[in-house]
Amino acid sequence: MLKIQFKDRRRDPIWVIEKRYSIGSGSDNHLVVNDHSLSPVHARLLTKDNALYLKDNNSDHGSYVNDQRVTEKQLLPGDTIRLGEVEFEILDPRESISQQALDDNAIPPQWSLVADSSWLSGQEYTIPAYSSVIGRGSQCDIVVPGTHLSRQHAQLTIKGNLLQIRDLASSNGTYINDERITDGIARPGDRLRFDVYSFRLIGPDSENDKTRIRRVRQPHNTTVERKEVSSEPKQWITKPTSPGNRIEPSKDHGINWSLTIGAILCLAIVAAVSYLFLLN
Repeated sequence: MLKIQFKDRRRDPIWVIEKRYSIGSGSDNHLVVNDHSLSPVHARLLTKDNALYLKDNNSDHGSYVNDQRVTEKQLLPGDTIRLGEVEFEILDPRESISQQALDDNAIPPQWSLVADSSWLSGQEYTIPAYSSVIGRGSQCDIVVPGTHLSRQHAQLTIKGNLLQIRDLASSNGTYINDERITDGIARPGDRLRFDVYSFRLIGPDSENDKTRIRRVRQPHNTTVERKEVSSEPKQWITKPTSPGNRIEPSKDHGINWSLTIGAILCLAIVAAVSYLFLLN
């Protein structure tokens, strides 16, 4: 969300909550500017994909961003827009909070609730630095004159960069991001709802609340010695436990046995021939 501010500081900065925020001299606009140079519905501020755009509504005297006439233009913090003869500045609420912390010399930065529903839309309520109570009763620290709120609806306590919210037995409940709570913790940007009245929580950014990503440790480069694979058949020296895990017989022993058997057969043949010769 961004804020717009009259350049002449005629009133406090204004939150842009609605997705289609109209500005003009007509009484039915979100921001009514009684100036002859503005058309009844002069321009609209459009929120699309978390970005803010200025769109001219065929106005008589035009819409300008940083002195350049536009029909539609995205707005950034620090831009100056001019509608007719009236100038506005675009503010980043986070920067204004940081600047306030510097200006106030270490005073805790401001927390606030910005209404984004019903007739309260755009109204801002400052959350005191101490524990405070919100409700419709006049004795509350934050008074919201809504009939749906309990007289003392909830207690708000700032704890560093977090906000503790405790429901005070209200009739219609307290919610953080649409989840009903009795005691809960909210962070800047969360949506709070007290019965039907919803608010956006504005506060300091917290580095501690951001998701930490641990880098994956890269393995050290190590040199692996690759052994040469022998092409010779393995000679197992362990006791055989399977047909493949035994000492292989030598080929030379097989040749010697063949020669011995051949010699014996030759001697047997010679002996048989000699015996037959003697018989004749």
